[in-house]
Amino acid sequence: MKVSAKHAKTPRTHKGFSKGKNGDMVSYLGPITIEEILADAPQFSKYDTTIREMTLRTEPTNENSPVIKQKFKPLDNPTRVLEVLQGLAVIKAGVIGNNVTTGPLMYAYWKGCLTGTALRKFEEFAAAIGTETAAHLIAVEQQLVKFFAPREVLAQQTRYMRHKMRKPYGHSTRQYVGAVNTLNSKFTSLPPAYNDTQAIKDTELLDVLASQAPQSHKDMLTDQGFDPLTENVDKFIELCERAETKEDISNRSTSHKKSQRFTEPDSSDSEHDYKKKSKRPTSRTSRSPYYCKEHGRNITHDTKDCKVILGASGQLKPTKEKQVYKDYQSKYKKKSRDLHILQLETENEKAKWKKAYKKLEKAKKANSSKEGETSTKNNESSSDKEDSSSASASLSPWFQSTFIVG
Repeated sequence: MKVSAKHAKTPRTHKGFSKGKNGDMVSYLGPITIEEILADAPQFSKYDTTIREMTLRTEPTNENSPVIKQKFKPLDNPTRVLEVLQGLAVIKAGVIGNNVTTGPLMYAYWKGCLTGTALRKFEEFAAAIGTETAAHLIAVEQQLVKFFAPREVLAQQTRYMRHKMRKPYGHSTRQYVGAVNTLNSKFTSLPPAYNDTQAIKDTELLDVLASQAPQSHKDMLTDQGFDPLTENVDKFIELCERAETKEDISNRSTSHKKSQRFTEPDSSDSEHDYKKKSKRPTSRTSRSPYYCKEHGRNITHDTKDCKVILGASGQLKPTKEKQVYKDYQSKYKKKSRDLHILQLETENEKAKWKKAYKKLEKAKKANSSKEGETSTKNNESSSDKEDSSSASASLSPWFQSTFIVG
C-alpha cells in the first residue's frame, strides 16, 4: 500500500496499513495491525437482524451453573484476518461453553454460527476431508483460515512487526506491550504450521519493542543502560513509564507557563514578566497637535505654515478641493438631490405632455364638428334640388312652357 511522505515522517501518529486517506479504518486483506488489536469492540445495532445471541455456561458440565450471554455476528465474508480469527474464537468458545463434544454436534454448531461464503466453504472443506470428527473439524478450521487469509500472511505479519509497528499515540506503554503480546499469539492460528513455533520469541520481541519505541523512551533506556538481550519486559515497561511521567510533567509545566503569561505580574519578578503593549495612545493629549494636508498629522506645522504647499512665493498653492465626507450619510446627499431634481423635471414634462394632449383632443373635436356641419349643409342643398326637380316634373308641359321657360 502506498504511504505518503508525511506519514513516513510521523510514524507515531499514523495507523500503519489500517489507516486510509481520510483516517478511516479500511477493510482489506493484509496483516493484523497493532491499531486493530487496541481498537474497541464493535457496537451492534438493535435494528440489525443478523446479530445472534450465544449462551455460555461457566461450568459446561453443570446445567445449573451461571450463564453468560454473548452477542455476535455470524461469519459471512470477512475481509480482515483478525475478523476471521475472532469469529472462529467465538464459535469455539460456544462449543466449549455448551459442552458440545461429539463430532456431528460440533459440525452442526459451527454451521449455525456461519453464513454466506463462510458456510459454503465450510461445507465444501468438510465434504472433502470426510468423516465429521473433532480431529477433522480442526483441519476444516485451518482450511477456512487459509482461504480467507492473504498469500504469505505469516511473512507479511512478521515483516510488519519487525519494521513497521509503532506505539500508537495516546496509548500507554503497558497497553502497547499487552497488545503486542496478543498480536504475537495470533501467529499460532496462521498458516502454514498453525502452531506455537511461528510466534516471535520473547527475547527477540523485546528487542523489537526497544528498537521501535519513541525517541524519549529510547533516551531513558540508554541512560539506564537497558539491554534487551539480558533484561525482561517488566523492566522495559518500568523505564518507559518513567519517560511517560517525565513527558507529562514537562507538558504540564509548559502549559502552566503559557497560561501565566497574561496574568498580573508578581512583585518578586515584575521586571522579567511579560507586559502587553497597547497599540492605541493612552490619552488624547498624546496625539499630534497639528494637521497638514500634505504631511498629515504632525508636531511641527499646520497647513497654512507648510513650506511645501506655500512654495517660494509664500502663498498657498491653488489645489483642488477634495470631497470630504464627514459622516456615512453625507456622501449620498448629492445623489438624493440629483434624484429629486430629476423627479421634478419628469413631473414638469408630464404636465406639459398632458396639456398638449388636451389641446390636441380639442382640435380633433373641433375638426370633427366642422366636418359634420358641412356634410349636413350639403345634404340639405341636395335635397332642395331634388324637391324642385320633382315639383317641376309634376307640372304640366303647358305650365312649364308658359311660366318657367318664359
